[in-house]
Amino acid sequence: MQKPFLILLAGFWLYACTNDPEPVDCEVSGPIMSLGTVVNATSCSIADGSISVSAVGGKEPYIFSLNDEPGQVEGQFNNLHAGIYTVIVTDANACSRSVDNVSIKASDFTFVADIIADNDCSAGNGQITINVSPVNPPYLFRLGTGNFTDNNAFTDLSVGTYGFTVKDNNDCSVFLSLTVPRGATGTSWQDEIKPIVEKSCALSGCHDGGARSDLRIFSNAKLNAKNMKSKTQDRSMPRDGTLTQHEIDLIACWVDDGALLN
Repeated sequence: MQKPFLILLAGFWLYACTNDPEPVDCEVSGPIMSLGTVVNATSCSIADGSISVSAVGGKEPYIFSLNDEPGQVEGQFNNLHAGIYTVIVTDANACSRSVDNVSIKASDFTFVADIIADNDCSAGNGQITINVSPVNPPYLFRLGTGNFTDNNAFTDLSVGTYGFTVKDNNDCSVFLSLTVPRGATGTSWQDEIKPIVEKSCALSGCHDGGARSDLRIFSNAKLNAKNMKSKTQDRSMPRDGTLTQHEIDLIACWVDDGALLN
């Protein structure tokens, strides 16, 4: 009595694996953004700085946003305070690109952020140190909504974008949107990625060399590396949702490292 159900279930999985519409590969077909003119602010208290960017490729129309604020159709941002900004463009395919760590300085508030990449896939080890020219010292520093302290060095940061606030002795403050990039993690295909593929991806009717390419073969996995990253991160694959967050992170790290045979 159970055979019709099992046949139906097998048919569903085969259909799910063979008839998914292929997503747009944003790494290949997404927009490319270029930084144009950056105008510094007159002073810490005057919002007269500006940033201009432009985009090509992908699918128009584009939406530009600054520090995750509401988007706009133009790549020109005016009336900006001193600070460090992240500019994002999103195209009609929902593919995004960013220009990170864009500085607008002021005559009375200049700063430099020294950033060390995160190269630990399991636990963040990125670092950010904010150095401010001593115009109106002392300076206080805050990460996110935490407390202000005199500590200007922040450690154990994972790859990603963080918001910092720096305040001077005149109670004037600047907001810094700083991005910690991904460094080479050394994630191993043989020891870490291939076992994940064998357990969760090379299933009957899916990526076992039948209906779709066998991802246990390195050359096939490398060819499909970017899709492996995007589909596991949005949890559309594998269909049964068996991957842990750590496994998803490992796949992303391996792809970001260049999908190496190691």
